[in-house]
Amino acid sequence: MSRLKGKKAFFAGGVAGVLLLNAVSRKSTAFSDWYVTYIFPLWLNTYARLTSLVPFSVGEIMLVLAVLVTLFGVALLIVNLIRKNKYKGILKRFGIAYAWIALVVCYIMTLNCSILYHTSDFSEKYMKRGTTNRHEDALLVDFSDEAVVKTRTDGYSQEEIALLRDFIVERCNTLAQEIARDDSGRACYDGDLFDAAVDAMKKLGGEYEQLSGFYVTPKYLTCSKFFSQQYIMGYYFPFSLEANINSVMYITNVPSTVCHELAHTKGFINEDDANMIGYLACVQSDDVFLQYCGYLSVLNYVNNDFYNSIHKDKELYQSHIPVSDLVAKDNIFLTKEEWESVEEKAVVKTETVKKASNAFTETVLVMNGVEEGMQQYNKVVELLLAYYDGILY
Repeated sequence: MSRLKGKKAFFAGGVAGVLLLNAVSRKSTAFSDWYVTYIFPLWLNTYARLTSLVPFSVGEIMLVLAVLVTLFGVALLIVNLIRKNKYKGILKRFGIAYAWIALVVCYIMTLNCSILYHTSDFSEKYMKRGTTNRHEDALLVDFSDEAVVKTRTDGYSQEEIALLRDFIVERCNTLAQEIARDDSGRACYDGDLFDAAVDAMKKLGGEYEQLSGFYVTPKYLTCSKFFSQQYIMGYYFPFSLEANINSVMYITNVPSTVCHELAHTKGFINEDDANMIGYLACVQSDDVFLQYCGYLSVLNYVNNDFYNSIHKDKELYQSHIPVSDLVAKDNIFLTKEEWESVEEKAVVKTETVKKASNAFTETVLVMNGVEEGMQQYNKVVELLLAYYDGILY
């Protein structure tokens, strides 16, 4: 009996530990910053190194196993009810094992995800921006406290948003003509995009300390078609500390997505931060293809915010630099052929899958203290406005 009480007490202590870690991280940014600086890298340099050696997505396997184990438990419960508690002992042992597994999962989620939501964001940690490329000029950016406050509170004028938008569009239009294309006119790349993206992140790590050091090996998702139904370009698996990428999306999405997911593995869990880091890594790369993909990755966010800032005035919008036809063709998630392939093999309608995925993502973000939910992705425009403050306007 004492042994049983000891196990129960140990389990209760484990639950209390998870609750305490989450409570402290929510209340103390200093604790969360300390954790991501000194403790989180330990998992990255040990556990993540091991999962990087595996050629396939460990996270996907874990998700499949979680579903199968849960379904087995439900089936066992139903059978036990039908057979009048004949499998009561097995069900009890399964329930105990399941509870311990769930506790371990909660710890992994807390240590590799939840705490990260309460750290200082990218702009707070690094007030001095590095350099980026506009035409052939290197631009030095001062990301001062004043700029941050202006972004977060006062906002930027319509004219300033327009200047940012026109700059992004101009860079996209120019670089779209410089990248390699196949006979059909589609963008293509002669090399390993994963290696190029990792190199771009390592280069950025020379300016931002938290981005320095070891990087996990990006991997394509085995179930990319299913993730495409959710409009997911990449996925950070906290359970395996992996950066997983959609293998069927259009090639121009790959570099920025790899950098985005790698940013998560470095402790920047907020989506606007990851979008900004992915953008910076790409546009500061020496690779023209990566530069193009970087500018393209924020085009929709900036263009939409500009359009809304002018109250959707079509005439005024058309007076600004137009997005070229070439850029418009590259600015897609999946090609028409890939979408047809996805829909053909879909078990559940894409609309249904997308709604369920959005609801789940929204819930997870809100539960972790992100009040704006999925709108956090759009906040990269605020970071861009502050980044180019003093350069474009």
